Amino acid sequence: MRTVIFDIGGVLINWAPERAYEPVMAPEEVAPFMERIGFDDWNRANDAVATLDDTEAALVARFPADAEAIRAYRRNFLLTITEAVPGTGAVIAELQAAGVPTMALTNWAGDMFTQARGRFGILRRFFDIVVSGDEGLVKPHPEIFELACTRASISPDQGVFIDDAPANVAGAEAVGLTGVRFTDADALRAELVSLGLLGERAPITEPVYHLATRKHWAQAEIEGRYPWSSRDVDYLAEGFVHCSFGAQLAGTRARFYGDLAEDDLVLLRLDTEGLPVVVEDGYPHLFAELPLDRVTQASLPA
Repeated sequence: MRTVIFDIGGVLINWAPERAYEPVMAPEEVAPFMERIGFDDWNRANDAVATLDDTEAALVARFPADAEAIRAYRRNFLLTITEAVPGTGAVIAELQAAGVPTMALTNWAGDMFTQARGRFGILRRFFDIVVSGDEGLVKPHPEIFELACTRASISPDQGVFIDDAPANVAGAEAVGLTGVRFTDADALRAELVSLGLLGERAPITEPVYHLATRKHWAQAEIEGRYPWSSRDVDYLAEGFVHCSFGAQLAGTRARFYGDLAEDDLVLLRLDTEGLPVVVEDGYPHLFAELPLDRVTQASLPA
């Protein structure tokens, strides 16, 4: 059985580093600031360290007048990783259902990745995650790919590596892994089908519903997005949105919302066409935020 190894940034999690600096300076000042302090080079160096303590201190020593702004990156790091890449989680779920082992290999400072691990529930699906900062090795150097294979107990020809960076894909291929350049989840899935690791996605043939609290739904209508997975658990923390088929609604309501009156709930019917919905343990799971333009309100079952 082949093992599929996922990159994380740009494949599972979107990263926008400029957001860390926006609370401490005007938006138009962020890009020039990042260029002036050499953020890209600094960030690449961070990929090889377990903690930013020393690299941050060194950067502050070079730009002492910018000390507070430089320190904002670590302080506001969670602002930089507020989005999951839609659909990739569904591919992971399908691989798991097919019995294909999945792990991750990421260039990330060790202490910063700890924050990501605590925020994104989808990361719990991997049997192992190789973090460059913890190992002192970075992609695309061959040693980190060899380490990933060792941790997976496979030879390189038994592994498929997925990354959005061409240099990293080439580095993986150089040690004998099958490389796949990530562009989006649909293209990735098609590539895995061509490799024989997945079959065609089973169609959803019956209505799919999501139960929301009226409070959360009212907030979503105002803000234009619905970030929840289930009652008071958000999509990023869970890794998917909990949904139900019609016959499951009464049980879902009794189990999770039994203390709420009917007026406190909103039943949403989801148009699943083209959405990354995978059935796990009999229940439909949506591996993207619930799209407001793809739901209609329905009547709660008696």
